[in-house]
Amino acid sequence: TFTLDNNVFAGMLPGTGRATFTAGPLAQMNAPALLAALDRYPYGCTEQVTSRAMPLLYLSSVADAMGLGGKYDVDKRIGQAVDRVLTRQASNGAFGWWRAESGDFWLDAYVSDFLSRARAAGHTVPDLAFRLAMDNLRNHLNYAADFDSGGQDVAYALMVLAREGAASM
Repeated sequence: TFTLDNNVFAGMLPGTGRATFTAGPLAQMNAPALLAALDRYPYGCTEQVTSRAMPLLYLSSVADAMGLGGKYDVDKRIGQAVDRVLTRQASNGAFGWWRAESGDFWLDAYVSDFLSRARAAGHTVPDLAFRLAMDNLRNHLNYAADFDSGGQDVAYALMVLAREGAASM
């Protein structure tokens, strides 16, 4: 047995501890702990900004219960993430880790996936920026070489484009 009471925080300074309790069939995934860990990402590169915001698209009720913000705050955080990653979008539609540049196709697919999902959830993603992101994925795929191993970034980009109805097969 376990009792979740003030004794959990014994020996800690008041206000410095936090506990989450997960029960039920999804407890093995421990979504609250994963969401909290993502929320504490220390840096702010494009991948981390995206990784902090992506689950908020689906787990806003969990974020609210954890004190990470109600619907308005969650929507605001998603909007801020969209704005931030778009400051790192190059003119060709690619995304850089810390600034607008290109060079990592997996990152392009990941950020484009986030923008696609945010847009589908009703968040504002500027049309031009979104079109450039999709065009960038298509352009990469048009010049992708055949491969005997790897290809995860190619598969990811194809999945994003297919979900948007924009994949040329």
